[in-house]
Amino acid sequence: MKKDKKPVISLAELKAKLEINPEFIAQRKAREDEHARRSLALQAEEEPILEELRAAGWNVKSVWELVNTSASYASIIPILLKHLKFPYSDNTREGIARALAVPDSKFAWNTIVFEYRNTPLKGGASLVKDGLAVALAVIATDEVINTVIDLVKDTSHGTSRILLLRALKKSRSSAAKNALVELSSDPDLAKEIASW
Repeated sequence: MKKDKKPVISLAELKAKLEINPEFIAQRKAREDEHARRSLALQAEEEPILEELRAAGWNVKSVWELVNTSASYASIIPILLKHLKFPYSDNTREGIARALAVPDSKFAWNTIVFEYRNTPLKGGASLVKDGLAVALAVIATDEVINTVIDLVKDTSHGTSRILLLRALKKSRSSAAKNALVELSSDPDLAKEIASW
């Protein structure tokens, strides 16, 4: 018995059908409205830190703009550190944490480690914790490599530990090299270590 094949329609035909489907149009509008609402809420939430950054000469519309700039912003790192401790949304705290992923943040090692250790995982992951791990990997030196090793070995930090591996990889410390060998059997880290 042969089943009747459904007629094949092109992507353009499917798109045209969706564009006149009231249910699809309503769903799309609801998604767009929700996105706009969230964007406005994030902008309003960031206003206190943005105000301080503007006062320091940095006219940015979001802390995320700092993440992608090539300009040095050492003078505003204390502002970022101050606001990292505030109860912002995960999105804003992640942006602040990733903005701290610059060598000029080395002086804040202890503060960033404290925030990393005390940022909870949500559902086994945390974008804030990931951002903090990126910052720690950038500012880690051989003088603090044992702390990095302890953090990477602590499975309570979830998959953000993968991002800390960069600090071990760039280290010249024999302790870091030995830790990488040991960690190569960790199920969360093995794939990343093997890719090197």
